[in-house]
Amino acid sequence: MKRFIHTIVNLIAALLIMTGLFIAVCLFLSFTKEDFDLEGLASVRSVSDLVDWYHGESMEAMIGEPVIVESVSYDRYVYQTMSEEEQETYDQIYDCIINYKDKVTLSTKDKDVLAKAYEGVMADYGNLFWISGYQYNTYASGSNILGLEFEPKYTMNQEQRDIYQVKIDSVVADWLYGINPEASDFDKALYVFETLIEKVDYDVNSQENQNILSVFIYQSTVCQGYADAAWYLLDQLGIKSTIVTGTANNESHAWNLVYLDDAYYYMDVTWGNSKYLDDNNDTSKRINYAYLAMTTEEISQNHVITSSFEVPECLSNADNYFVKKGLYYDWFGVDAIGARLAESYNAGDEEISLKFSNSDLYTRVLTYFFDEKHISDYIQELQSVYYLLDENSNVITIKWR
Repeated sequence: MKRFIHTIVNLIAALLIMTGLFIAVCLFLSFTKEDFDLEGLASVRSVSDLVDWYHGESMEAMIGEPVIVESVSYDRYVYQTMSEEEQETYDQIYDCIINYKDKVTLSTKDKDVLAKAYEGVMADYGNLFWISGYQYNTYASGSNILGLEFEPKYTMNQEQRDIYQVKIDSVVADWLYGINPEASDFDKALYVFETLIEKVDYDVNSQENQNILSVFIYQSTVCQGYADAAWYLLDQLGIKSTIVTGTANNESHAWNLVYLDDAYYYMDVTWGNSKYLDDNNDTSKRINYAYLAMTTEEISQNHVITSSFEVPECLSNADNYFVKKGLYYDWFGVDAIGARLAESYNAGDEEISLKFSNSDLYTRVLTYFFDEKHISDYIQELQSVYYLLDENSNVITIKWR
């Protein structure tokens, strides 16, 4: 009996010593490890709880501490629409991509915040040609999310990126040589719009067509490449723009939200290329200026925005190409329209495009001048006329030569 009691006493003593040592270690760690979960340890009530607590501490030790990054994107459109948590995540993602880091621990533990922040970065920056998507790693203990890690998917190494960047900068400098840095916002946007359509073909089989390499290296692209390249050229000229995604005629599409002369507009370079839609079977590429600076009402005729961020109501038409050039009509003034057509014909222009404020006016003008042939009242020597119609934008283009 005495031996049994002695054994029990020794066991109790050993347990007390081990407990004391364990508490001492925990106290030491609580002073040396900033985020040591002492409260979590105190809540342990079973071996299972202790295992979960230890697993959590081990998982936290595996991931790095999130680092708050100083923002360089405070003037970017999507960034300004975000919550503080989304902005911190956005900054960490952008810093990771720009500095070619393999991965980064995020401040957020919410994968939806991560997704929204990444979308914002790609909308606010069209120059990130070396990345295509991302994956994320979640660290958890049971149902408790301990950390979230962002890991970008790079399409090339850093040296390759730098080589391509030099080539891009050379092409961009050449393309922008013809525009005065002091030009108006409208003239800069017009120059970018015309330059991209004239120099770059639409081709679904183009190389690297989801980024600016397709535009500046290969000179053929699709909508994403056009939108990214428009962003890049406008950014070089000091014009803020954002890449918007959605659908157009029920197909996936990308275009730009641009800020010109203190107002927002939509610009779609892809649709500005006549060879993209080619409803008129035009044999040569021409520029459709209806898609240079559009209002929300105009873009909504055939485009649907699916980007998750809020977009502004674009109401101004002050920088609309046709308004700027005196080619916009909101009344049925047949003599004024006829005189403008005669002026273009007599000047030796190859073509002229007129835009009308609504579909009813557009139809009346089309009927009067072409179906009823009153255009000959103003241009007597005209034997025949070839014209193109853009019903979506209420634009009539007459080709003289």
